Amino acid sequence: MEIQLIRRVRKGWRRLFGHLGTLLLSILMGLIVWLIAINQENPLVTQEFPDRVSIRVRGLPDTLVPLQDLSKESVRLILRAPRTSWSTLAANDITAYIDLAGLDVGVHDVPVQVSVTDPYVTVTEIQREQFRIQLDSLITRTVPVHVDVMDAAAFGFDSSPPVITPATVMVRGPATQVDQVRSADTQVYLRSALSQVERTQAVEVVDEHKQPVAQVTVEPSTVNIVVPVERWPGRKEVAVRVDLKGQPALGYRLSSVKSDPDTVVLRGSSEVLNQIPGFVSTAPLALDGAKVDIYRRLNLLLPEGVTAFEGNTVSVVAGIAPIESTRTVTLKPVLRNLGSGRQAIVAPATVDVIISGPLPMLASLGSGDMFVILDLNDLLPGTHIISPTVALPAGVRQVGVLPAKVEVVINAMPTPPVSAPGGTIPPAVTPVAAPPKAASATPTP
Repeated sequence: MEIQLIRRVRKGWRRLFGHLGTLLLSILMGLIVWLIAINQENPLVTQEFPDRVSIRVRGLPDTLVPLQDLSKESVRLILRAPRTSWSTLAANDITAYIDLAGLDVGVHDVPVQVSVTDPYVTVTEIQREQFRIQLDSLITRTVPVHVDVMDAAAFGFDSSPPVITPATVMVRGPATQVDQVRSADTQVYLRSALSQVERTQAVEVVDEHKQPVAQVTVEPSTVNIVVPVERWPGRKEVAVRVDLKGQPALGYRLSSVKSDPDTVVLRGSSEVLNQIPGFVSTAPLALDGAKVDIYRRLNLLLPEGVTAFEGNTVSVVAGIAPIESTRTVTLKPVLRNLGSGRQAIVAPATVDVIISGPLPMLASLGSGDMFVILDLNDLLPGTHIISPTVALPAGVRQVGVLPAKVEVVINAMPTPPVSAPGGTIPPAVTPVAAPPKAASATPTP
């Protein structure tokens, strides 16, 4: 009985395992069929990601700094993902980074690692799999600020050494770079200053050869500079004032006045210079009846005991220009290129021309100096609208024409009557018999 029972149990287990194997095979086949169907509807696509992915740095110790500028580094990736994932994949879904944790000063080959937020995306290739990174100690050092004064104060003035606030700045960066720094330099221009110059300037760290040092930061990055400027004792810079007398000729005006130089530096006792009100006058320059520019060399009217470094005379140019005005003239149009055997009627018969120019020239213009021309070239009989052309002498400008267009009617000229050799052929008349002569006719005296 026991043997039969054991046989039955074994036979039952064999049947159970047989059914279980069939079930597992069915599940596996169904899974394969499902994967094939899914792959046909949403196939895997392997291709290059269209955008470059920037490299990020992780795990960098606070005491170290890379000598390379990693902020500009990036890589290209080849990815494999379902088609639906490619349609939604963006650059911010991918992170490429290098991990510098645990590294020390020196050169290291660090692999690039990539993580993607979409779990269905696989990175198949990184085009530049590692970076060579040189790490250096991060240090801070104090360096002096140096200011170069590039030009000078005005003539008769001296500048003192600049006052810099702050006089030193903090330079921070890799030890190999910071050790090259000798100073933080900047420049200031006085530009012929008459008083102290104040500037806020950015500084640039340089090495012993005055070359900029990269990969370092400066705190503060700007400094305040004050350059004292003082006048020489017994010196004073003043403007030159030209003394004008009279008026130009009628119809002319004074257009400009220039002196060379326009400022002079005076020397003399401080008491006398302090009484000079910031300018000195020249000898009078007469403008009476002037019609052209006037060129003169004039003396400066200086107090006794005072002289000018540039000399006691200046060159003066007074510009004289005609007064501009406008005038309206009425002209009869002149016809040109009217075909033979034709006549033209112009409406209106006259045109108003507004002109502008120097007043003396406008006053001297006559009717024979200006013309309004109507060019009828290639125009057939009929009515035409034509823009007049105005001919003016040199120096006179056209402001406007009223009206801007005129009407021209071109007609064929009427045929004249046929003339006989002695005059016009008279009309035909009916002959009339002459009366008989009287026998005693008296001759007419």
